[in-house]
Amino acid sequence: MNNPAIADKYQQLRLAVLAQTQDDFEQFEPDFIGHIDLTEISEDALHSQDKWDIPVNRQIGWDWRQVRDQYRRDHMARVELAVWYGEDLCGLMIGKASEGKLVVKINYIQGGEVENPLKGYIVPIASRCAELFAVAIKADWIGIQDPIDDEHLLNYYRELGFDESDPFDPKNNALFKRVVVDED
Repeated sequence: MNNPAIADKYQQLRLAVLAQTQDDFEQFEPDFIGHIDLTEISEDALHSQDKWDIPVNRQIGWDWRQVRDQYRRDHMARVELAVWYGEDLCGLMIGKASEGKLVVKINYIQGGEVENPLKGYIVPIASRCAELFAVAIKADWIGIQDPIDDEHLLNYYRELGFDESDPFDPKNNALFKRVVVDED
């Protein structure tokens, strides 16, 4: 059920969200201007991710190529993100809108090398992408699905506003944040 017109609409929306998020972060941190680039998860991104030297305690249990390909096949209303600083890939994220478009969830997220120029910015950038996508499709919530059970990481997510449990399914392991629309 891949309608080309709907797929194109979501493609244009994803590209607009990436451009707006990049602009937001360049305004927030002028040192980023001319250095950061937010893209979809390309083959270049996957090849760069394959080269990451990730410590054992930070390794994840999924294959980014497999996840990306599955989301591209099964979810038109998805958000995907590769965060670059110059030629360095610093992070990846992929998520999707819920069936009823009530929530946009970050389903997979990973920062790159331990030492990278955007350390500490990957989750805020990913969160902003999810938030802008949610606003565009009129979803009221964004969430992080199955956050790693690490107290420091969970506190970090809470500091970023992900401080509510799933309002739709109390058994779901996710942290949620209500989307606030700026009335400019």
